[in-house]
Amino acid sequence: MIIEQDEAAGIIEKILSYSSADSASVNFSGSNSNNLRFALNSVSTCGAVDSVSVSITSNFGKKSGSVNITSIDDESLKNGVLQSEKIAKLSPDNAEFMPPPEKQTGYYEVKEYFEDTNSVTPENLAEKISYTLDKAVQNDLVSSGFSKVETKFNSIGNSNKLLAYSKSTNSSFSSTMRSKSGNGSSKVNRAYANIDLLNVRKFSDKVIDNALLSKNPQSYEPGKYVTILDNSAASDMLNNMLWTLNLRSADEGRSFFSNNSKGNKIGQKLVSDKVHIYSDPQNDLAPASPFNSEGYPIRKTDWFSEGVLKNLYSTIYWAKKTGTEYISYPSNIIMDGSDKTVEQLISETEKGIFVTRLWYIRSVDQKQMLLTGLTRDGVFLIENGKIKNSINNFRFNESPINVLKNVIDMSAAEKVVGSETGDSKIVVPALKLSEFNFSTISDAF
Repeated sequence: MIIEQDEAAGIIEKILSYSSADSASVNFSGSNSNNLRFALNSVSTCGAVDSVSVSITSNFGKKSGSVNITSIDDESLKNGVLQSEKIAKLSPDNAEFMPPPEKQTGYYEVKEYFEDTNSVTPENLAEKISYTLDKAVQNDLVSSGFSKVETKFNSIGNSNKLLAYSKSTNSSFSSTMRSKSGNGSSKVNRAYANIDLLNVRKFSDKVIDNALLSKNPQSYEPGKYVTILDNSAASDMLNNMLWTLNLRSADEGRSFFSNNSKGNKIGQKLVSDKVHIYSDPQNDLAPASPFNSEGYPIRKTDWFSEGVLKNLYSTIYWAKKTGTEYISYPSNIIMDGSDKTVEQLISETEKGIFVTRLWYIRSVDQKQMLLTGLTRDGVFLIENGKIKNSINNFRFNESPINVLKNVIDMSAAEKVVGSETGDSKIVVPALKLSEFNFSTISDAF
């Protein structure tokens, strides 16, 4: 269900009018979506979802209670407020309670809604996917995947007169192609607010080419090698680092960014001077919400510039406690690249390994930011500037910080979806590294 701005504001005001709490806040959101799933080279399901959600939080002193409901009739809204107040009165004091923010101004204007995306029908999705299915059959591959278009709204209000609203669209396409023998595979996953950027034919051709190239992998020993991480693989590394850019955990000595003598490492050069990582809700490829879940504005923020750590995000509580500037958790993350293609990076590599995708990534040591995981869906040996052949999968043990330290070149940045990035909005180049630690062979295809 999509509620326009004025109506959403009216519903939030109605909810707040029922409140008898010291303060209250409302998060009101909804969506419409159409999706299509395919497997074994044919469409398997087609679905549609229409939803609405209201989260009501009531505060008495430092006590808080929250309720989520999925109906917006008057009786449901009144009962939601009443239940949140009952829960709040039963709750213990929160020593770190912060009152809802005052009315905010200066939200960025973000172009996150596209009518062309909103107007896509299930028939349109099927027409786009037919190319993927036909090409899979022509190349004797087995395809599966998922495509979806979605329109969302999100509105926030509270008893301190704050009111914020955004509307967005998203279009996505993912496809896995496997050889019939099962010894070759590739995957592509892309998502854009503007469906005009979702070139299903281009992405289908890419995943088919890589699937054919990945057949019959040859044995290759683990070790540390010059490595090119394709954009999707790089995005998983970047996303895993994003979670650790937290000021409090750094100040309290619980993260890689901790510095025992100064609290944190802001101002220190930690990675290659080629690295510029930032967030910007107005980015054309990855437009994102201009406000966070509390209604505070999200601003353009540098995280690394010329390899130097510039900022860490925090909460209002920690910012006030430490007397530091409040910087919100971002709604996207962007790493600048070059004007090179991935193919150029390969052509300029005498010997190395090309990794298209990572998966099953888990933390090994939080303070060292050490991760382990596996390669998947295409690992290739590069010799004399060309892909020589497909090789076996590996387990890796590596840190996003080491990855960024070891950057020697990069491609143009693209908006991609990694194996474990979820709905995170990430723009990242493919990364050429002086070394990457492949610790053992993985027998999985």
